[in-house]
Amino acid sequence: MSERRIAMQDGAVLRVEEDGRGRAVVLVNGAFCTLRQWDHVVAALRDDLRLIRHDIRGSGESRNGADAGNCFEQYADDLVAVLDALGVDDAMLWGMAWGARVALVAAVRHPERFRRLVLSDLGIDPADVEAQKGGAKAAAKARAEARIEEIPRPEGWRDHADFEQARKAMAATFAHPDLMPFVEKVAIPTLIATGDHDPNLVSSRRALARLRDGRLEVLQHTGHGSLLQRPEVVARVVAPFLLK
Repeated sequence: MSERRIAMQDGAVLRVEEDGRGRAVVLVNGAFCTLRQWDHVVAALRDDLRLIRHDIRGSGESRNGADAGNCFEQYADDLVAVLDALGVDDAMLWGMAWGARVALVAAVRHPERFRRLVLSDLGIDPADVEAQKGGAKAAAKARAEARIEEIPRPEGWRDHADFEQARKAMAATFAHPDLMPFVEKVAIPTLIATGDHDPNLVSSRRALARLRDGRLEVLQHTGHGSLLQRPEVVARVVAPFLLK
């Protein structure tokens, strides 16, 4: 693993980590998550893929810019700036939940830079946080009944240097209450992977119906936050799509 700080033109500084080798995949964190959320998935995939992740500006250990550009378009541009700094001409793109929204916008805003798209726990409508919490509890109960061992959360997955700045960064979602216009413009192969207990599954299915080249994998015994609940299952489902 290598870590570096990459400065943006507006003064923002992003903490970036790289692991593995092979085809490049840019990972986009879920709401209020740091790049640590990917630790278990990275461990499963780094032998076959070059995995690039960063803390969204204003969150984790990344610093916001002078103009506090807290919007999905800015975060999409940041992804490309990270690729440029690392000398990566094109990559695959993978976001979870809130990060899937950013990834969706990035795939449309910079189609020349991304060849495949993975959207975990995709919601294109306003999030229902209480429903997500209820689904997560139901999924945990289903795992217990199936005697599936719980995976501990990676250390530091929600640690932020400035939580108020992180809160402002996450608020970018309110600028795009309906992401269907972006779904309809995605031109690259897309995999949606959403849990059977995740209320976003309804939204994921709506999005699938409007994708040009997409498919949906429903993850069993899984609620919202699939990478944190069943990382080994997520890695097993997504790997063949990325390595195809």
